[in-house]
Amino acid sequence: MKNKHLAILLLLALAAGSGGCSTQPSSSQPAPAAQEVQTSAAPAIQADSQAYSDAGLKKYQAGDYAGAISDFDKALSMDAHNYQALSNKGVTLAMRGNSTGNKNDVAQGIELIEKALKIAPKDVASFYNLALAYKIDGQYDKALTYFKNVIAADPGNTWSYYGIATIYGDLGKADQALPYLKQAIDLGGEDVRQAARTQSHFDKIRNNKQFQQIVG
Repeated sequence: MKNKHLAILLLLALAAGSGGCSTQPSSSQPAPAAQEVQTSAAPAIQADSQAYSDAGLKKYQAGDYAGAISDFDKALSMDAHNYQALSNKGVTLAMRGNSTGNKNDVAQGIELIEKALKIAPKDVASFYNLALAYKIDGQYDKALTYFKNVIAADPGNTWSYYGIATIYGDLGKADQALPYLKQAIDLGGEDVRQAARTQSHFDKIRNNKQFQQIVG
């Protein structure tokens, strides 16, 4: 079954500080294009549950966390094994927790995404969601692992390369950030370059000559 939801918007999960993320449009990066990745060994999802899950995803992408969570709950009431609803509810909770400072929301979000991966262990969208949730929680090593899991399954996933670059940028590790940033720019072009020019992730390495060459 093809997973249509890999492109969860990274614009909703950009770090404003060392452990948090911003949901403000003024600091967001452009939305990645929709991508489809083959997902193996994922159980079928009931059609009515899938419809609510899809509706919830759209609300999440629009920043309507309450509406998204309500739709995901409806989806799960119809199909408790809807791994997409579990995963997307998890990342929604993590993002809400980031915006409100509620660590319990972030922790619950991580737990739900991990539960989704127990149902569908190769679901690439859940790898991506878990990377974002761990990034929000400041668990950078785990976030890096899951961004790399996305890349292993989908080598052209621009925003996972960029996500890794932002983590190393936040840590001031130019030597590790720049190869990933270059790869993201090679894949995503001017949208990625503009994001790197303007976002605070790279403030610690902004004077690096190689960084300046990469971003133009």
